[in-house]
Amino acid sequence: MISHADIGYRLLSMLARLLHSRLSYLIGETLAGIFFLLSGTRRRVIAENLGTALGLRQSVFGKTGYRIMLNFGKNVVDTFRLPHLGPDRLLAMVQITGREKLDAALAAGRGVILVTAHLGSWELGGAALAAMGYSITTVAGVQFSPALSPSIKRIKQDLGIDVVSSGTGLRRIMKALARGEIVALHIDGDQFVGGIDVGFFGRMVRLPSGPAVLALRTGSAVLPAFAVRTGGGRINIIIEDEIPVEGCDEERITRMIVEVVETYIRRYLDQWCMFRPFWEDGR
Repeated sequence: MISHADIGYRLLSMLARLLHSRLSYLIGETLAGIFFLLSGTRRRVIAENLGTALGLRQSVFGKTGYRIMLNFGKNVVDTFRLPHLGPDRLLAMVQITGREKLDAALAAGRGVILVTAHLGSWELGGAALAAMGYSITTVAGVQFSPALSPSIKRIKQDLGIDVVSSGTGLRRIMKALARGEIVALHIDGDQFVGGIDVGFFGRMVRLPSGPAVLALRTGSAVLPAFAVRTGGGRINIIIEDEIPVEGCDEERITRMIVEVVETYIRRYLDQWCMFRPFWEDGR
């Protein structure tokens, strides 16, 4: 039986397909901007995250937070447009830098752990890699809302991305790496079991230990990767150098990942879509 959420997703997705991309983005940005202005809680969380992480002056919190919400509005539009883009149109929107690093790691046959953050347009980035022919498994929790999550998961599955949960997906993740495929994980996500305390922008926070644990257990390569917006509806997927894991423990590997992620957040601060209190314990 088709749920009301499925019907709602299909209607919004159809609307995104019918409208020109510029108009779709304009609508998404406008609604996101209005929500930002009306939501004191959302503004406060963003301000706390930016202030804790980067020590930004109070005067720039609002401006940066507003731009973050506009980028998130584009991300929402991207998600609804995905079923209708098609591989050719999708790849025309994407540039990839450092692809040779990804291909070299995959050619070794040991699997690749792509570690990213909620930065830029990660949904488009994953879909683009799948359209290029890469086999991808990823972990996801609730997306947008509990009602919409199943629809979004099905869309990703249709695009060739295997979506698993943090609690029950370990076996499928291990099998994907054993087949020499890609597993994509968010280091700033909240869907993980256990975790490890690591300094992030100088403050301790519990982050997923999954990338480090998987690398040590399977020998898979760890490559940071980010899908950043470059303007005009285009994104650049940037593949960074492999994180060395030999002779390292979980904490050291995670710290090396974090160092790269911090660099990209600083560089593309208004694309870091982090809307939960990141340093909840205040450390």
